Amino acid sequence: MHKTRMLAAVVVVGCSGGASARLELSNDTPAARRAELLPDGRSLRLKIIAAYLAADVDPVTMNNVGTTEMIWMNPECNDDISGCNISGFDMPASGPRVESYFDLARSSAEVTADLNSQDMPIEAGTYRYARVELCKSYEGQRVPTIPTMMWSGPGMTDEQPFTSGDCGRTSLAFDPPLELAEGDSVSVSLGYDLDHSLVSGAPMQGAGYSLAGATDDDGRPHIFRACYDVDAGTRDCMDFPDFAPTATKL
Repeated sequence: MHKTRMLAAVVVVGCSGGASARLELSNDTPAARRAELLPDGRSLRLKIIAAYLAADVDPVTMNNVGTTEMIWMNPECNDDISGCNISGFDMPASGPRVESYFDLARSSAEVTADLNSQDMPIEAGTYRYARVELCKSYEGQRVPTIPTMMWSGPGMTDEQPFTSGDCGRTSLAFDPPLELAEGDSVSVSLGYDLDHSLVSGAPMQGAGYSLAGATDDDGRPHIFRACYDVDAGTRDCMDFPDFAPTATKL
């Protein structure tokens, strides 16, 4: 848990093709796998600009290492990846804006249908990560004026807005790395489990974004992205989901 990392310096390299890929999202939450679709009221909606495959990522700088290839662009970007941003950002000044949220608390088929993914030509090669671009921040405006996400936990009656300048996520590593030869066509699925990103428990006293008993690997209290006190003894908290990539040859 909590291994998904912030996206840095996405640059599209290549584009001459050789292989192709399309993006899918897989809701691996156990309730969703049973087609119950999270009956406890949890929701997680976020805006997405684009998704990429990266040959590698520097573990310190989080910059791309080697080839990076786009495998999906939001239709609201109107094929303008350089100018596209989410609503609430002033820059780039003349580009299109992504207004809609993807509701991740639905079945995989429903979320993937919303993506309307197409086969994208990419360079043949070896890729170790998928990277998801959520926004573009610039000097002078690091955080948008409109929420980037909406969420609710199991005890909440209304969604809460969340606004962040974290503009991307890096997936867990492909295991094994994704190797694409000339002529290969793949479907890349990013799996996520909302049981790990929308949680409920007793509040940790004196810490507004922690739950009693929730710790990181170093033993320190885990700090969630946002929390909401349902009542005196119950707190719901949210984290960005980890994305676990898999690929299926078509």
